[in-house]
Amino acid sequence: MSSNKDINLISLLVNDDFINYVISPNLILKEMWDDFFGLHPDLIPIADEAKMILLGEVNCQELSTKEAYALEISIFEKCGLSVA
Repeated sequence: MSSNKDINLISLLVNDDFINYVISPNLILKEMWDDFFGLHPDLIPIADEAKMILLGEVNCQELSTKEAYALEISIFEKCGLSVA
């Protein structure tokens, strides 16, 4: 069974607003997520981990290469970016 941390991490990784906040931040998204994390400071470490994953700064060893690539493509498509 997944832990709450895993559920929260996955929730952030598939949240369009969070993805855009990390990949293509703007003032509105920054204020929205600053407010959210102000109310939920316990989620900041999980958000930091999600940011590292989205920015490719951490290796998702639990995913196969094919699964990680599919997730990456999905994230980029949701952000309106092309995969190079």
